[in-house]
Amino acid sequence: MTSSLVIQYQAQVKLREKDRVLRQQDRRLFELVAESQRLSNLVIHADSSPAHNRPAAEDRTAELVKLRAEAETLRKQVDELGKQRTQSRPPHPSHRLLWPGPNIHSVAGVSVVSDADSEEYAKQLAQMASENRKLADARNLSRGVRWYVPAHQGELPLTFDQAAPYFYADQEPPRTSEFEMVFQGSRNELTNVPEGAVILIRERQAWPTPRGRWARIYVMVSGEVSVVEANDNFQSWEAEHIIPPPSAGQQ
Repeated sequence: MTSSLVIQYQAQVKLREKDRVLRQQDRRLFELVAESQRLSNLVIHADSSPAHNRPAAEDRTAELVKLRAEAETLRKQVDELGKQRTQSRPPHPSHRLLWPGPNIHSVAGVSVVSDADSEEYAKQLAQMASENRKLADARNLSRGVRWYVPAHQGELPLTFDQAAPYFYADQEPPRTSEFEMVFQGSRNELTNVPEGAVILIRERQAWPTPRGRWARIYVMVSGEVSVVEANDNFQSWEAEHIIPPPSAGQQ
């Protein structure tokens, strides 16, 4: 028992350290994105200014190229660290569904939530979610929405079209009609709420699973992508992971 506790403690220490580094890199990445947006606006303004201002525009353009390269390198580091964190993290209490015996499997950086305990079945669900670019679209939408935030004082976009400038440039544009925004408002509102516990984006159309149930893709505010299988029209899952909009008259 003592050895088990020591191992568990060491694992928790390593996980906390990964979380700390990831948060630092995430903050730095957001700063780079915001600065990149600012410089882009300056370059556009300088390009339309008189000729004697062109040298300043060229300097800003060079700085912008360097900044974007740094942001892309850091983004890759954040993505890799995020995958490591997802793979090593035990199920968060917020992921416990209301039906008996939920299981969470990490498959290629995706959390598969189901009451089935088979890892092979979890891989099958993840594979089904990958078909027809659904997972790729979800990740691209997540990236666009989350990169939109630092450039707009913490506010989330009202539509996916507003986040379009932040989608992956080297991938096909995501099919926005297949998904919908669930959490809207300001990311700053989640100061005391784990971002991994709040649904940001939801696949509109659920799809049948081999067990006669239904599944759909969710993206959390943290950027984590989940494939959830349910037999109650996702009511239990969404009740625990959706923050309802304030009622009229509430702040």
